[in-house]
Amino acid sequence: MSLNWREIELILSELPLVGSSLQQTIQHDFHSLSWNFYHPETGRWTLYTEIGTPFSRLHLLTRPVTVNQQGKTAKLQRFIQFCRANLQGSKIVAVQQQPYDRLVHLRLDNHGVLLNLYLRFYSGPGANILITDADDVILDLLYRRPNRGEASGQTYTLPPPRLEEGRDFLIRERTDTSFNRQIEQEYGSESNEFTYQELKRKVEAKRERELKSLTTTLASHLRTLKASEDYLRIRKIADLLSANQHQLKDNQQQVELEDWETGETVVIELDPKRKGRENILLYYEKYQKAKGAYENAEREVLRAKEELAQAELHFASLLEGSEDNQQAAIRSFKKELSSETSVSQAKVQSPGLTIQSGAFTLMVGRNAKENDELLRHYVRGNDYWMHTRDYPGGYVFIKYNKGKSVPLEVLLDAANLAIVFSKAKKEGKADLYYTQVKHLRRAKGGKTGLILPTQEKNLAVVLDEQRLARLLLEHDDA
Repeated sequence: MSLNWREIELILSELPLVGSSLQQTIQHDFHSLSWNFYHPETGRWTLYTEIGTPFSRLHLLTRPVTVNQQGKTAKLQRFIQFCRANLQGSKIVAVQQQPYDRLVHLRLDNHGVLLNLYLRFYSGPGANILITDADDVILDLLYRRPNRGEASGQTYTLPPPRLEEGRDFLIRERTDTSFNRQIEQEYGSESNEFTYQELKRKVEAKRERELKSLTTTLASHLRTLKASEDYLRIRKIADLLSANQHQLKDNQQQVELEDWETGETVVIELDPKRKGRENILLYYEKYQKAKGAYENAEREVLRAKEELAQAELHFASLLEGSEDNQQAAIRSFKKELSSETSVSQAKVQSPGLTIQSGAFTLMVGRNAKENDELLRHYVRGNDYWMHTRDYPGGYVFIKYNKGKSVPLEVLLDAANLAIVFSKAKKEGKADLYYTQVKHLRRAKGGKTGLILPTQEKNLAVVLDEQRLARLLLEHDDA
């Protein structure tokens, strides 16, 4: 329940505002601040203000703020910087509450310079903290709202005073001799519960996203394992051809040979464009490739299972029993979500698409401009670059992950994205090449984003619609 104007009036009556000097201003998060004062008679005291939340309020602060944020903000907001530079050292010379209203006006004297501090404890966009000069020109404010005429340099006009209450507002039932202490206790408990539930919901949503992504990655590795498990059959075919190479002729489409283990006749398909014995080497190459894919898939399946088990254990320990100690849980939830915030900010700020592939981040340029922007400002030398051969299109960058080599599944994810954002899309397949960014150089006098790779490796990929749908769906959910 929000404070009404009568409750704000009662809170103000208990505070030693007039004659207090502002010593320090602390910002706890985007909505809440503490104002540390000194009064000649009562000594040091702190006013807590919270604006624009379900728990907007002001009151005397007697215990540390732990609900909204632990400690100081990592990067001070513009408003708090202004307060520290221009308000600290000021003395409150007058306090006024707009009649029948939740607007509080503090007049400050900063060594002969008069300033106005307006605190609006309204709901919705009406909530704000404004600092003006003696003529009410806005110097700075907590929330910039140009559409309401609330921006630095604009003149702030007080709403006309109300002539009557409108409806009866009552002061809630008193449970403490100090109304300030009562509000601090009530709202502290409610705000803790609200913050805990909100953070828990976000952590649960993160758990679902991560487990879904890890499960999808595991399923993809299992499909690759299944597709390459017949490498021993390919080896046997190669051995059969090698043992019977005298029967092979140039430009054959197939050959019938006897399986020495079963005695049955086996029909083996051949490449009619190759000489007879060249098909032996072709099948041995297929065997080596399938064996390598199988062994890599085995490693990736094991790694994916371990990552999935670790994630399940991590979130279980984070969420189970968290209600028993909400304060500790709030701290843990915030730490868990802080890394996700930085990733989200990177997604918003960087051009193109940013998509997660297992433990690796893919950055996709969809046109020449985005390619150039990513190349200039968002990638480093150890990151990988991938592009379609012989077709113009987007660049895909695989961000370097210290201590980890790029697995085949990540390369295939990047390749599918490179194909779909290129002229090769209509072909449904393409040859691609990739190398580290440090091995790229710009083409002198070339078009925007045009580069020349060196030390590149090759990859031939057929567009996988299911893989592509999974990647783009996860991007939309992020």
